[in-house]
Amino acid sequence: MQGDFFPLAAHIAESAADGGISVDEIADILGRGDGDVNCYPGKPSTQCHRVAYFISLNGRLRKGKGHYNFAQILEEFVKHMQGRCPGVTERAFIITDAWWQDHYEKWYDNIQAIKRAGVTVEACLIEVGGRVSAVHI
Repeated sequence: MQGDFFPLAAHIAESAADGGISVDEIADILGRGDGDVNCYPGKPSTQCHRVAYFISLNGRLRKGKGHYNFAQILEEFVKHMQGRCPGVTERAFIITDAWWQDHYEKWYDNIQAIKRAGVTVEACLIEVGGRVSAVHI
């Protein structure tokens, strides 16, 4: 099942196809859609929002500094959802170009607890050229 954030993920992948995408460019793209959002990396804020994006680019899709690898983004996801903003963020989207199963398994119980708390969590794997594949978590 494709979530409604898939076109946004495809836009990030398409924008990154020619030389990568910077953290600032990702934040600009994500800031256009849902209004105020939390974005990792990108929009540091002490305020929590209903929607949060967690972007991990490890390969050719990234440009410049400030990107999180998959292990870092999952840790930020858990810190945000269970530490900084529990009960506030209702929808969380994880977009990555590299799925590291061992790191997913490390945080599996936390992710399931977040989902049981009523948060919609969607994840996808993106590729150069805008290809997007759902990852069921």
